Amino acid sequence: MSDMSEIRVHERRRIVFPARLHVHNHIENVVGLDLSEGGCRIRCKRPVNIFSKVLLEIYIPSSSKKGEYTVCDPIGSVVVRWAKPSKQHGYFILGLQFSTRPGENHGINHLLQGDQSNTVDKLVCQNSSLLGHYVECFVCGQEKVHQYSLRSKSVHIKNNIFGIPTFGEPVDGKDPIDYNLLYLTICPNCNFTAPGDEFFKFSQEDEPSFDVSKFSEKWNTEKAELSAKYNQNKEGIGLESRTNEQADLSYEFAALAFKILREINPENGVFVRLDAMIKARHAQLCMTNLGRNAEFTREKCEILLKDAKLILDDNFETLNEIQGLMGAQLLVAISVYFGDIETLGKYVKFIDNFDISNKPEKGSQTAKILTQVRAKVKETYQNRDIYHKEKLNTFLPE
Repeated sequence: MSDMSEIRVHERRRIVFPARLHVHNHIENVVGLDLSEGGCRIRCKRPVNIFSKVLLEIYIPSSSKKGEYTVCDPIGSVVVRWAKPSKQHGYFILGLQFSTRPGENHGINHLLQGDQSNTVDKLVCQNSSLLGHYVECFVCGQEKVHQYSLRSKSVHIKNNIFGIPTFGEPVDGKDPIDYNLLYLTICPNCNFTAPGDEFFKFSQEDEPSFDVSKFSEKWNTEKAELSAKYNQNKEGIGLESRTNEQADLSYEFAALAFKILREINPENGVFVRLDAMIKARHAQLCMTNLGRNAEFTREKCEILLKDAKLILDDNFETLNEIQGLMGAQLLVAISVYFGDIETLGKYVKFIDNFDISNKPEKGSQTAKILTQVRAKVKETYQNRDIYHKEKLNTFLPE
């Protein structure tokens, strides 16, 4: 499973198709579960590390021989964005992203335009910068839960000093939107709240990445206070017009959900990093709306950032190599913001010594992430004086 919830920019279709996956020197026949111009999900027998680069060959029905298939040219620069075990014993589900737009020779357009494709029920959006679709809640089985993603190149995006996106002016006549308001999907029945479609059922092949029974037992006991707030303010909370107050509540629900997910999965760093990133994004939502709502204060922003730092620091040993690098980058940024020299030194040292203690293979995705993280940490450290909270009015450098 991915430790980052990605913004979906292409419409997904429920298409089951045969394919062949190349991972280094290993070739495996796999099954595609859904497809878009930007990526797909597949089921395979071998685990593959996230951020690995792979090749994918898609099979399409033969135009001359009924019942037979033709293999298309391999799609290069395919990245594994997330991976999780399937409940079908011995299999894994991978989320693949196409780094470059596939051509006609790759078979994507043939499948997307063919009769065998079945578009997921569309949730029509009034805002031209949004894409909407329906998902099913893994926790309670509620169908047609509203989920939103941001259209590609619809608004100008700039990351704050913590790597969290902020959403500016729209592009080419699109409608303005602060996607941080809609980043989280809320089930209207049980109120389970999480980012992305990894935590909701998008297609029939999808399986939850957590023990639903264990989660529900805790969730149904601990959500009462938040659910009472939801019932008082639920009108339109699942719509694209979600208010600031409703968005704030969605982040509170997500904080509880990921606290429970961490408790029932104490060795899984995915939930640790996502919990911290959600809190950092919540802090950005508060910062964007300072002065507009009474609950959005600078003090609340800082509490959320300190919570994110505490979660990562206390559970750092649960993170894998890539999660650890990205977690360390966030810890460095938060430490600079608060002037926490001790934590700053701890994680700068971790990044500096990473290739000595972990020895990532040259050219591997880990090595590439290390290079990117070091560059960002160097920039943050060099700007530590102006990135301090006393020098910034927002989380964006002026």
